[in-house]
Amino acid sequence: MSQPAGNDDHFWTERRREMVLDPNSVNLNGGTLSPVPKPVFDAVTDLRRRQAAAPSDFCWRQTPPLINRARTSLANYLHCREADLLLLPNVTFAINIITRSLKLPAGSEILTSDHEYGAMLFCWQRFAREHDVTIRQITLPHRTEDPGEIVDAIANAISLKTSVVFFSHCTTSTGLILPAREITQAVRARSDALVIIDGAHAPGMVPLNLDEIDADFYGANCHKWLMAPAGSGFLHVAAQRRTLLESLITSWGWEYDRTKYEDDSTWGGNFWQRDLEFQGTLDRCPQMAIADALEFRESLGGDRAIAERCRYLTNYAREKLGAVGLTCIAPKNPAFTGSLISFEFPCNNPIEIRDRFWNEFHIECPVTDTSVGRFLRVSCAWFNSPGDLDRLAAAVAQMKR
Repeated sequence: MSQPAGNDDHFWTERRREMVLDPNSVNLNGGTLSPVPKPVFDAVTDLRRRQAAAPSDFCWRQTPPLINRARTSLANYLHCREADLLLLPNVTFAINIITRSLKLPAGSEILTSDHEYGAMLFCWQRFAREHDVTIRQITLPHRTEDPGEIVDAIANAISLKTSVVFFSHCTTSTGLILPAREITQAVRARSDALVIIDGAHAPGMVPLNLDEIDADFYGANCHKWLMAPAGSGFLHVAAQRRTLLESLITSWGWEYDRTKYEDDSTWGGNFWQRDLEFQGTLDRCPQMAIADALEFRESLGGDRAIAERCRYLTNYAREKLGAVGLTCIAPKNPAFTGSLISFEFPCNNPIEIRDRFWNEFHIECPVTDTSVGRFLRVSCAWFNSPGDLDRLAAAVAQMKR
């Protein structure tokens, strides 16, 4: 099929019919948890029906090939080895595996930024409290038009004490896309610090080649821009770092011959993957449906077509919200902006504003509360329309009166 244009509203409106959406509201918060395409919803529902009908058969015989299918599909999409990829519930789980496993030298430093997601920062604060290490947060030059300034800000902050460099590929509060590969290269040139990336928003928004990024650990979600069901995420681990990790949950995967960790466990992965993924009996159907979410993306024209649509919408949002007096904080350099775009939105109570959007206008759109300001964060997914953004602009104008 020919690739649809980003401004082809007829094409995208027709495909919007394939989403599970509330027809009476506007969802501009797919960056928290996306609505699910109907084919993906149908796939995960069918898997759960099969699980309910024959639970033991599903767990013992059907699950391994279904997990293998999902892992293969996701590894191909991410450009990485299947053997290095863990399928997990979400990025929070992924970062917790890391912080509950690492053993850093006493007195060392974790270098991060002032744009990190609160739950991830809590992981490191807990780690620092339990170990003799410190956290150093630098100020990101988030209004720059030059990616090199961000690379330099992080690289120049590295010291002899730095054992971990942790940053977001796409910042959750402002939507700023960081040059992950260049940052990793700069860290490698200066130190032996571990590079750990929170890629929560990247899959489905940013073209990903994890082998090229070359981080030690890269965790992310599939329930945002990939539009897989909630409960689907991953952790990619550099092959030489796999032995650093210990399972959060001790279960049947824990006991195995550590010299054979890459051997097939017959469970849906190698023995190392079984150890870190197996948490007792739970519902892994969302992870199995990752493959279906990726197939659906291809039916839309793939990453390039979706990115063009989202860029068209973010540019439209910049124009329409600017017209009602909001200042966009996203750089104009397209390298920095994906499907999230944020606007200065000073207010006393961000949660109250978020709920006003919903209760008064039936619009889901959050106001983020960060150390660098409060921002209206607009998620422009391919299923959104210019009309959705017109409604948001009208609501903002009414609230400002």
